[in-house]
Amino acid sequence: MSDQREHTKTRPGQTATAPDVAPLTSSGCAADPRPMMEPERQAEVLLRLAKAAGQVQGVARMVSDGRYCVDVLTQISAAQKALDGAARVITRNYLERCVTDAIANGDPLIYDEVMKVIDRRR
Repeated sequence: MSDQREHTKTRPGQTATAPDVAPLTSSGCAADPRPMMEPERQAEVLLRLAKAAGQVQGVARMVSDGRYCVDVLTQISAAQKALDGAARVITRNYLERCVTDAIANGDPLIYDEVMKVIDRRR
């Protein structure tokens, strides 16, 4: 079996963590000493994730209690929307900071990385 990393584009200092899964970190952002997010944005993401976690725990209780399937599915949908909200905030941060910096620094691999991010979000 061949090493998949041979076929994966990576930036200097970047290694593939598993076959078929290359880390998606721009060299500009990864090397930047600034925090990945401003504190306000980070707080927003953490709040959305806490909400999603609470909803998932509620779904688990509903299943344990034998609740009506439609009610469980409604709560699963709400948890997915909470996660999607967190993903939107993180995606915007990624575009505003990491992608913008990578393009400004002439990083030709950023376009491949953005396409992978888009594909994963579908």
